Amino acid sequence: MLLDPRNLTLGKCPVSSTTSLHGFLVFEYGLYDCGFSRLVFGKAAKFFTDLVYKPNLAANVFNQPFRQRINCISNISMNPSVLQSTVELQVSGTGYFDFSFLFMNGDFSAPAEVKEFFLGSPIYLAISVALANHRSLQLYVDECIVAPTDDLRNSTQRYVLINNHGCFVDGKVASSRFVEPPQLDTVKLTFPAMRFVGTTDEIYLHFRLIVWDPKTTNVLKACSYLSDINRWQLLGNPQSDLCSCCDSSCGLSSRQRRDADKGNPGIHTMVLGPFKIHDPSGVESPNANDSKALQSGTAFPIPPVAGAVFLELLVLLLLSLGVAVYGRSVNQDRKEHEKTALVAHEN
Repeated sequence: MLLDPRNLTLGKCPVSSTTSLHGFLVFEYGLYDCGFSRLVFGKAAKFFTDLVYKPNLAANVFNQPFRQRINCISNISMNPSVLQSTVELQVSGTGYFDFSFLFMNGDFSAPAEVKEFFLGSPIYLAISVALANHRSLQLYVDECIVAPTDDLRNSTQRYVLINNHGCFVDGKVASSRFVEPPQLDTVKLTFPAMRFVGTTDEIYLHFRLIVWDPKTTNVLKACSYLSDINRWQLLGNPQSDLCSCCDSSCGLSSRQRRDADKGNPGIHTMVLGPFKIHDPSGVESPNANDSKALQSGTAFPIPPVAGAVFLELLVLLLLSLGVAVYGRSVNQDRKEHEKTALVAHEN
């Protein structure tokens, strides 16, 4: 019985041809197109993924599902494209990484069952990866961008929280930082809730995550800006000068980074959201009633009618602490926060 080509995939690629070789199912793609993982050892490079068959039980075809690992070994001296990926973005290990996230309470001692926030209130977030047998590796947040949509390519508004391979640049204008102590499998961070002018009240967080051996990189890091001492500081090592480049340029150029990304199993993008940001002044953005809440957790508790006086006092307190609408984006660096129309948040 023949395989049904519609139900066979190599990595993330479907069968490309059933006619170019009679009697065979052909996959013809570029080396990095199908999501192969890569392991470099000595002078050889191993590329691997799974051939997966998930039949739909149609008649006259083989109807037993299976998964088969496909391995390809290449000599690096005969494959210069591997060398062009640079040593800094190579992963030692095999398999796939599973990521998860949790909103946390203020001291990160337990998850916080929230999905909606007040403008300017602190958001505490923990991102984790299951390292399994990769205990020598560490999770890094290479970049984080806030946008009102889940697709950055179609977003005309965006705001950079973290860039430059782990510099928490939002800490220069707000109480945003990585949180101690450092852990290999978890990154903890906090930043004030924000939203965009002229859009819905929903925001998305676009993360670029990298799992890497900390002994083999001097680019990946977790740097927070400490406004009280007016300097950058590396998480877990205050005396390190690794963060000194955060006000300029750290490590790879954009083109080098794109080249290194191709097919690298340790680099992942994660989009969190949507989650809703309420304005404590009561002024909601257009389309607020059409917003969709984050799928996990329960809503942020809104005071009942009986607590209206308390809510009014809370609003006055927040405003007195500097929760200013439309103010923060005015003072942003134009080069760093291009195309941003952000509603302000401060300490």
